[in-house]
Amino acid sequence: MPNRRAKNKLTLALDESGAAAIFIVIVLTVLCGFMGIAIDIGHIVMVKAELQRTADAAALAGATGLVPYNNPGPNQMPNWANAMQKAHTIINNVANKADGQNFTITEGTVLYGYWLLAPPQGYVQPPLPTVRPLTTAYLPEAAINVTLSRNVTLYLAPMVGVSSPKTVSASATACLPECFSTTNITPIAVDIDTVYNNSGGSLIIDIGGQNIKPQSNKGVAGWFNQTGENNVPSVRINTPLTSAQDQIYMVPGTKATLTDLVTAGETIVMPIVDAVDQKVWKTIIGWSAFKIDILNSNSMEGHFVEQYFDPNVLPTAGTATLPTAVSGSPKLVGP
Repeated sequence: MPNRRAKNKLTLALDESGAAAIFIVIVLTVLCGFMGIAIDIGHIVMVKAELQRTADAAALAGATGLVPYNNPGPNQMPNWANAMQKAHTIINNVANKADGQNFTITEGTVLYGYWLLAPPQGYVQPPLPTVRPLTTAYLPEAAINVTLSRNVTLYLAPMVGVSSPKTVSASATACLPECFSTTNITPIAVDIDTVYNNSGGSLIIDIGGQNIKPQSNKGVAGWFNQTGENNVPSVRINTPLTSAQDQIYMVPGTKATLTDLVTAGETIVMPIVDAVDQKVWKTIIGWSAFKIDILNSNSMEGHFVEQYFDPNVLPTAGTATLPTAVSGSPKLVGP
């Protein structure tokens, strides 16, 4: 009898029935927790992508609003207020949502300042300085920075101790390069008095109808090259031309045909010189944008435009000397 009792006790001690069920419950709980985290992480990634898309669009729209500049000339100032308004307009557009919700009027932080395309070593941006850096080697460009945030509710991740909600943010900065240097230029320079009207001592772009006939001796426009020879280029100039630095040689336009270089309906960029003379070197003092309405072999009729975004503008340093309608295309440059 004593031996049988001991055997029964041993049998009870080794009985593991029910342990598998407990193990399965624990594993399922952990798996559900990880699945919940995965689902909530996917939700967060989706919301962040929606925020980033709107921030990018708002920053680019804001950059287009930086022109026309206030106080054009040496003391010109980007139109910060207009740029910020354009950015907020995109943020508050009903088509833009994050986590299924539109943005309210007060949502979104829009800041302005200068983005340095070539910052000094160790320099962190943003934040953006609101005063233009004096060192042109840093290539400061007027920019708009947009930051958007959303509190995202987590539904399953809290099962494993993850707190909810989580704040998700996205930021974008877009700059508007000034037209100091550009390429793909027609070999035609235009006289300053043709581009601007003098109103009370201020130069205003003349957007009235113009008949541009490059002749180099009529005081309106003339052909040019960069070689100093008396011939006219038959193709557009793709060597970067820099305002207030590069010189161009004015030549007679006896062998050139406009229809080989431009088309009707196109907007072209032309360098501005102080006077159109024949067989002389001239310094570029600014840029103009001209919309061609009617084209003939030796003349083009159209009008100067107040705002043109030239995709060929290069990020180079320079000094603005004239109010200009020409700037580069808005570019996303950073967070």
